Amino acid sequence: MHRGFIATIGRERTGWVSLQLLIDRFARRDLAVKLDATRYGATQTVLLSAVQLDRLIDELTRARDVMRAPASQRNWTGETR
Repeated sequence: MHRGFIATIGRERTGWVSLQLLIDRFARRDLAVKLDATRYGATQTVLLSAVQLDRLIDELTRARDVMRAPASQRNWTGETR
């Protein structure tokens, strides 16, 4: 198993998220992204498939757009799905 694309986001006091792209050099399994969320010394690990990663990116993009929009333009009606 090889690891590539390592990124860590966050701060010491509030916790952080680390991402790694996992590549199986013998092609026994598909590519996956390993997401580690750490807070107060406790770490939770999740392996994301390509479909799950796409959904996460979509949700994060939506959240970022809401955070950037002026308060008067925010739509708080809930999920559209």
